[in-house]
Amino acid sequence: MILQFIVLLFIILFALYMANEGPLSALLLLCASFFASALAMGVYQAWANPILNHRPDFAYGVTFLLVFFLAFSLIRTAFDYLIRGDVELPLWPGRIVGGTFGFFTAMILVGSVMVGVQMLPLPSSILGYSRYSTAADLASNSPSGLWLDPDGFVTSLWGMVSGQSLGGQSFSKYNPQPLRQWYADRYTVQYAGAKALPPSLLHVPFAGPLPVAMVKRYGIPAAGKQAILVRTEVNHGSTEPNVSSDQGYFRLTPAEVQLVTRGGKMYFPSGYLKDGRQYTPVKLNNAMVDDYRTVHGHRRVIQDWIFLIPANDHPLALHMKQTAIVDLTGMSSEKLEPLRASAYPQLPYNNSSLMVQLAAKNLSSAPVTMWIIPSGTRMAAVRFAMQAASGRLGRIRRAIAAGKPPWSAANINGTPNTTMTTMYHQNALNLRLQHDAPWSQILPVLFASQVGTNTNTSLTRMRSYFRSTIEPLLAGQRVAAARLNAQGSLNKPIKLGPAQYDVLIWTHSAAQMRVWLKTVTVHEGGKDSVQLSSADKIVNYSIAQ
Repeated sequence: MILQFIVLLFIILFALYMANEGPLSALLLLCASFFASALAMGVYQAWANPILNHRPDFAYGVTFLLVFFLAFSLIRTAFDYLIRGDVELPLWPGRIVGGTFGFFTAMILVGSVMVGVQMLPLPSSILGYSRYSTAADLASNSPSGLWLDPDGFVTSLWGMVSGQSLGGQSFSKYNPQPLRQWYADRYTVQYAGAKALPPSLLHVPFAGPLPVAMVKRYGIPAAGKQAILVRTEVNHGSTEPNVSSDQGYFRLTPAEVQLVTRGGKMYFPSGYLKDGRQYTPVKLNNAMVDDYRTVHGHRRVIQDWIFLIPANDHPLALHMKQTAIVDLTGMSSEKLEPLRASAYPQLPYNNSSLMVQLAAKNLSSAPVTMWIIPSGTRMAAVRFAMQAASGRLGRIRRAIAAGKPPWSAANINGTPNTTMTTMYHQNALNLRLQHDAPWSQILPVLFASQVGTNTNTSLTRMRSYFRSTIEPLLAGQRVAAARLNAQGSLNKPIKLGPAQYDVLIWTHSAAQMRVWLKTVTVHEGGKDSVQLSSADKIVNYSIAQ
């Protein structure tokens, strides 16, 4: 909701401001914003290569925003230099015309900025705003757009001008639902080593309709639609950032695989053929963890995706993980035979399990919650939180060193002292310089920045900080979540893909706040277990201590 109010307030205030600037000035600003936005749309993919070769996740969003702001500034400056006069209208007609132009200018400015922001590797929810509330809303394309829908207004303009006044292919032809597509690209329910896929690593050897006999044999619920099979081959790559994953497994959600058709529609896969022979339905938020198989000398992941589209439509292009796009117009429609079963990923997502036990005394009556998260993350995902933590730790350290009360008088367990704050402050500075880091290093620094001068203050700050910052930070990366029972254990094991995870457990009430964190490795097909004890506690505040 915060973002909604910010957008609405800016549009209203900008329109009121331009109402007093004169109709010609408002018109020139409208033209500058329109041409800058159209230019950014037309070139952001082609000009993204320098960033794509270093930080693929940020390539499209950063390129679009840079081109837009630079073009807008240059065009506006040129107008100011070439056109010195203004159009004189009576007071209120001038204000109405200027305000109207200002309103549409604000719509383009805000809409273009929001488009660029939505291309960045941000969580699916931005400042309390999520374009689709659930996976079902995304699948049915039932959005809850920004008030006045400025980003939708801008993308509609692009669809009208591209391929016509600007020449070339229409933007909307290959991006019929861009806002839905960009949201889906960020819908990474499971952590992925990279949220973008270098285009050179994706190959599509086949895309075409399945014969009716094969549809029936595989049990695909076509129900009056045609089943399109698209075989994708994703190579692992050699060196970063030209890799499809910086981990041992390729991770994605079906929402990150999108088929664009000639009928101007975008479809998500309904399922895939396991081992090329068994139809397996999927949901958009079903994270998939695939291992790389060696095929023709290359480590790659091969999947046969099934899309259900109208009988009179045809595939046009395939998008995968934001930046990889393959044109399907010249694709062969010959009969496709499945590969050897060993060529397909052999590790389905939920083939391992983990049992968790918390060995703790005096648990409060408050719920004890457990999240399983990847054992590390890119620092870009926590940059702002780490900057704020570093700043506050620095201020606390300087206050203690200067003997400023009440910091200098703090002597209870867990409250800061010069040694502790200096250590965590230096840790924060070091982490900010890293590309990625484990949560076992990140979370203690974030929590340490919230300590107060006594237990009550620390407890209050910790609870508030956890709800406002830590939970939203981890929500987009968690793999599983559960509540522990009264004995501090799970009622049944958690199903997971083989990987290394962090088990995060917390409980907080008005009287206490406790957080545990421990790293565990889940093995292929294994039934692993982990026990957390007092040695794994990273936060422990209680009124009674």
